[in-house]
Amino acid sequence: MRITHAQSRGFVPLMPAHNYQTYAIRSPLQTHFRAATCAEIECPAYANGWQYRMQELSPADIYAAEHSGKRWRKVHIREGEDYLVFESGQPCFAARSHRIPLDRPEFYFVGRGDRRSFSTRQARKHARPEDWVDDMQTHLDVIRREVEKG
Repeated sequence: MRITHAQSRGFVPLMPAHNYQTYAIRSPLQTHFRAATCAEIECPAYANGWQYRMQELSPADIYAAEHSGKRWRKVHIREGEDYLVFESGQPCFAARSHRIPLDRPEFYFVGRGDRRSFSTRQARKHARPEDWVDDMQTHLDVIRREVEKG
């Protein structure tokens, strides 16, 4: 038996994608977030330091960590258990991916299709969140009436 992407995510659509309508709220990374420092996001690794068990790292990872320019020390616990321990107060290895939200309103979309075919490019964009909620409530009322009919 072949498992589809939809089945692996726990939702198996009963109808074709065009029979669905999607209500989406989006805050794109490019427009609604900016890069942030570890200190700005209160990164636990920055605040407390972090460690890697050396036996779980590849030689390339160990080399990269040891030559990263970060302050670290090697700690030997027992045979077969050594750690690279990095000091607090320095940017972590995930610092490039840290983001902080900008104070911008989200985008509110309504469009045909479910996640298999929904696209914000083809969707209608509401100017106000209240309009988006009203649109959804109206659509749900239509569905409720259809269900009640049988």
